[in-house]
Amino acid sequence: METIFRRWPAWAGYAAGAWAVGAAALALYWAAGGTAGYPLRDVRDAHAAAWPIGAVLLAGGIMAVASVRDVGRLLPRAWPLAGLWAACAVAGAGTFGIVMSALQLVFTGAVDDWPVFGVEASCAVGAALFAGAAAAFRRRTEGACARCGRVHAAIGAAKVPAPVTDAPRGVRRAAYAGALAFVPYMAMKTTWAFGGTFAGIPGDEVVAEFRRNGASGLVLTLERYGLDFTTLSALAGIFLLLGLTHRWGQVFPRWAPPLTGRRVPRWLPLVPAWLGAATLGPYGVVGTLAYLLPIAAGVRDLPHDGLMSGWSGWTVAACGIGAFGVYGIALGIAALSYQRRTRPRCAAAPPPGDAAGPAAPPEVSP
Repeated sequence: METIFRRWPAWAGYAAGAWAVGAAALALYWAAGGTAGYPLRDVRDAHAAAWPIGAVLLAGGIMAVASVRDVGRLLPRAWPLAGLWAACAVAGAGTFGIVMSALQLVFTGAVDDWPVFGVEASCAVGAALFAGAAAAFRRRTEGACARCGRVHAAIGAAKVPAPVTDAPRGVRRAAYAGALAFVPYMAMKTTWAFGGTFAGIPGDEVVAEFRRNGASGLVLTLERYGLDFTTLSALAGIFLLLGLTHRWGQVFPRWAPPLTGRRVPRWLPLVPAWLGAATLGPYGVVGTLAYLLPIAAGVRDLPHDGLMSGWSGWTVAACGIGAFGVYGIALGIAALSYQRRTRPRCAAAPPPGDAAGPAAPPEVSP
C-alpha cells in the first residue's frame, strides 16, 4: 500500500480519468430526468446543469489520461492544466454539504439523504485525483521531481521530512480570525443549550425543534447538559485550525501519549481541512453576499420560516453564515501553508554501502 501511494504521480491521471467516466455517466442519468444523489439544493436544476457538469468532467478525464501519456506533452501546456483544474472545481462543488452531513452522521448515526452523501464523498475523491493529476503534470513539464516538486538529481534520492516550523505570522493571524469568528456562533448555541434566550428565541423552542426534526438521543442528551453538538464541532474545527499553524500539528506533542514525538501524517489534518475550506468557505461567502447583505440593505425581505423569522432569524443566520465564511477562508489559508511547509523533500542518498546514511531519516509520504 505504501508503494502505491509513493507512485501517485504515475497513476493519479488514470484514476481521475476512470472516475470521470463514472461521474459523466451519473450526469447523463441526471440529464435524463433522474434526481437521486444530486448534491445541489434545488433538484429542479439537475436536468439543465447535468449537461455542462458531465462535459467538463469528461473533458477533464480525457486531459487527466493525456497528462500521463506522451500526447499530453504534444498539447499546449495550458490545455491539460485548464481541463484538470476546471474538472477539479466542478467535482469540488459537489462536496458542498459533506462536512455538515459528516457531522450529522457522527452525532446522529444517519444523514438526510444517503445517495447525496455518497455523491459528495465521491466528489471529494474526484477533486483530489484531479488536483493530484494537475500537480504531477505541472511538475513533469517543468522538469521538477514529480513527488516533491523540486529540481534535483533523479538518481539516488531519498525522501526526508520537512523541518518542523510554525506558520508565518500572517497565516497565524488569519487562523486566529477564523477561530474568533466562531465566538458569536458558539455563544448563541451554548445559550440555547442552557435554556437561555438568544436573539429573542428561547432555548426550549430550539430543543423542541430538534425533537420534531428527529434528533438522536445523543444530541438531546448533550443539549440537556448544555452541550450543543455544533458547538463541539466548532471547537474541533478551531483545534484543527490551530494545529495547521503550530508545530504540534506536525509532531504529536507531549500531551498526546503514546504518539508523543511522532510525525503527524500529513493527510490527517489536510483531508478535513480542505474539505472544510471547500464547503464552509463558499457557503459563508455566497450566503453573506446573496442573503445577509441584501436583507440588511432592504432589497430582500426578512426570513419568515418558523424560528427563523424577522430580524431574530436574520441575526441567527448571520452568526452561522458569517462564522462559516471567515472560518472557511482561514482554513483554506492555513491548509495551503501547512501543505507547503510539510511537503517532504528529496535529498541525495549516500552511495551504496555508505554507513553514514542520509542527513535525515527517510520518510515516505503519500
